[in-house]
Amino acid sequence: MDRLPTSLFLRTMTSGSRSISLFLLLQAFMNILYDATALDVKSSWTYPSDNIKGRSAILNCAWTTSGSEEAGVLIIKKNDTNYFSCNVYRTNSYSCTKNVQTSPDRFTTSNGVGNISMTIGNLECLDEATYSCQVFLFQPTGLVQQGDTLLRIKIPPSTPSLTIDQTEVIENSNINVSCTATLGYPNVGQIVWRTYQNGVPFSPSPDDIVISSTNVVQPGDDICTIRNRISVLLKTSRNNPNISLACFVINQNFPPIAQDVCTNPTAQWCSLTNTVNIVYPVSNLRLTIVPSTAAYEGDDIFLRCSVEGNPLPSFTWTKVDDNRTLPSDKYGLVSYMILTKLNQTTDAGDYICTASNVVKGVTYNISRVVTLIINKATTTNPSITKTTNRLTWTTPTTETELPTFSIEDIADTNSNTGSMIAMGVILSAIITVQFIIILFLLLKGQGNHLTENKSNKNEQKKQNPPERESHHYDYIN
Repeated sequence: MDRLPTSLFLRTMTSGSRSISLFLLLQAFMNILYDATALDVKSSWTYPSDNIKGRSAILNCAWTTSGSEEAGVLIIKKNDTNYFSCNVYRTNSYSCTKNVQTSPDRFTTSNGVGNISMTIGNLECLDEATYSCQVFLFQPTGLVQQGDTLLRIKIPPSTPSLTIDQTEVIENSNINVSCTATLGYPNVGQIVWRTYQNGVPFSPSPDDIVISSTNVVQPGDDICTIRNRISVLLKTSRNNPNISLACFVINQNFPPIAQDVCTNPTAQWCSLTNTVNIVYPVSNLRLTIVPSTAAYEGDDIFLRCSVEGNPLPSFTWTKVDDNRTLPSDKYGLVSYMILTKLNQTTDAGDYICTASNVVKGVTYNISRVVTLIINKATTTNPSITKTTNRLTWTTPTTETELPTFSIEDIADTNSNTGSMIAMGVILSAIITVQFIIILFLLLKGQGNHLTENKSNKNEQKKQNPPERESHHYDYIN
């Protein structure tokens, strides 16, 4: 507890009730000062909608006394400025005088028993401060108690705004995009970038991206506003087509829903560019013959021409010998031309595939030549089979699919000769099998006869056993 000096006390009370001031002055001059320790003052903030800029906050000042104590005056202060002086002496219907006028009037008070609340509507950055409530005792005179509280303003980030110079760029040039947003308060956030290829996140090489940052001020910004602009130069490549970029504001007081893909800009504090198309002239043309083995008259083949380029190129096929433009099929970056039942006279020769596209108003062309050599068909005889290539074509159902091909070997043979040979082989096989069966039966019969004779002899021996030999010895005396 502190005693307030008489002169300071008088200055503090100038905005209070005249009768109260006179009474306190009289008491001071009479030096009737009492010691009191029971006065308790509490100051606390409540935030009906959180203390976010533009919403409201309430300072509640409550006090209690004991014994012979009587509260006289209550003062509400912001830092060192008195906002309200209230007469609380022996009444529950307190009257408060506003000492600081605001326009519009954002500060109001409401009364309860033993407390006064001050409401600040439409919070501004300037409202961030330490607020106090001081209670002066009427009796004993000169005793004052104070409660303090700190009001901190919170400001969420703003949804970023994006500016981008291009929607179509030539490869190896830069995409130039910038993102501007307020970063929030009191913890200042930051702007981070995400890059996507065909909507899938990817990380460009550090050598291909340059990021610069600067703070900017716009009319109407207050002292709590930190507005940042991040600019990006991203070098493009044909390996990363259909590029898009998104910037996110990250602030720990206002965690976003997600930071990978910008699907809800308002809730995520993010912004996403449209897809940037990477264009480049036709190049890397490849021309092949399928199958790659030697071609003979009567075969089927196709010529395949593939290229790189964006926009998608157009293709032209030309036969050099007679300068004919030939029909073909195109699927994206690939063109096919089919030649069936090759003829050495009409089909052999040089073929040119030309691919073209237009980039930024300039037409680009690239060509390649392939030579088709057709061998004479081999003359067949009754014992020789000739194999011919036959091509099967499966047409794709969509532009993004590629056609499929299968090469089959078709055997051309003389049917009569084949039948005769087959019959001869079958008859030979039948005769051989019959001979083996007859030989087997003869051998089996002979074996049975020998077995029967041997059995009869054994039986005869059992019936007539052999006689024993008798030995006569002559002794000579």
